[in-house]
Amino acid sequence: MRKTLQDVARYLKDTLVPEADEAYAILPVYTAILPEEDIRKGVSAFRAFLVRLYGEVEAAGAAYDTCKKAAHAYENRTSLSVYYPFLHHVRIILMKIGYYGRFGESAGALCCENVFTRKITVGKNLECLRFLTSCGLRFDGIDLNDKKQGLHDTRSITVTCPDNPAMLAGLKIMAVAEADHGTLTNQDVFLRCDYRALQQKETDPLTIVRETMRHLPADMQAFALDLHRRYVDKGLTCTVEVKGFHTYIKYSFKRKDVWGLNASLSNGCHINVKSTKTDEYYDEIQTFAPFLQSLIAKGYGCGRKREIGRCDGGCRGMPIPLDASVLEMKDDIVRWFDLEVSCLQEK
Repeated sequence: MRKTLQDVARYLKDTLVPEADEAYAILPVYTAILPEEDIRKGVSAFRAFLVRLYGEVEAAGAAYDTCKKAAHAYENRTSLSVYYPFLHHVRIILMKIGYYGRFGESAGALCCENVFTRKITVGKNLECLRFLTSCGLRFDGIDLNDKKQGLHDTRSITVTCPDNPAMLAGLKIMAVAEADHGTLTNQDVFLRCDYRALQQKETDPLTIVRETMRHLPADMQAFALDLHRRYVDKGLTCTVEVKGFHTYIKYSFKRKDVWGLNASLSNGCHINVKSTKTDEYYDEIQTFAPFLQSLIAKGYGCGRKREIGRCDGGCRGMPIPLDASVLEMKDDIVRWFDLEVSCLQEK
């Protein structure tokens, strides 16, 4: 079933990085642009702006959800540009305002050039700008209702946020963080307001596990955290990738992925398993819960190569949904992972 633009807005609001409880040290590449305290206040204000923006999209999203393309049933990563062009256009405009905008004598206004790309029509640009006024922004230097104006040739506009001027500092810093310092494994820091990309210290993966699973019931959160601690203690390496509305927390032995925690817009939260040593503990598998036995028997990998003849999501691994059923077989899941890790370590 296709996720609507309203679904995307709710997901983005849920995946906003929680605000920091204390002051954090910021990398010099950002403090060269603005003072630390201005950055922290600005990021907090920008996060509040995004909450408002996603709320507006959720309330009026049906009017803007003109593209009806649906992502592949087993696709975790979702492209705004393909499936949700309105929000994609809004993001481009905000990024350009933040990246190219310059503070004048007042920090409460950004003077901007090169905001409008010809890849987005005048009508679509104006539609996005009018929407952004409902989120608290003001634009001087253009007529938001004149579709015949040479918008792409507009040399300069001034952008303000009267309700919370500090937001502009956060908008600028987060745009720079994504445009100049984004990585392949930590994308969309702008839309998630991931202030951790600005920090001098690395984030403990346990913190990200907590944040990623925080919307699950308490007992499922506890199970996910227990799994994380158990297998880090057993020597597995934990790495985090955030790509296209998909958070993948991987647990690996050397370079081999063993299992992971997945959270995505398309497929919710689930455990992902890539075991390769099941033939070495076949007898033990026969004592597992029936669901796990059938999952292991099915295996994983490309469905076409496994003679299924079609894509069945097998390339992602073996998925175990993080729902009420997982708690009934959590002991078997732990036994399974213990056996797999033991075989890998013996080798």
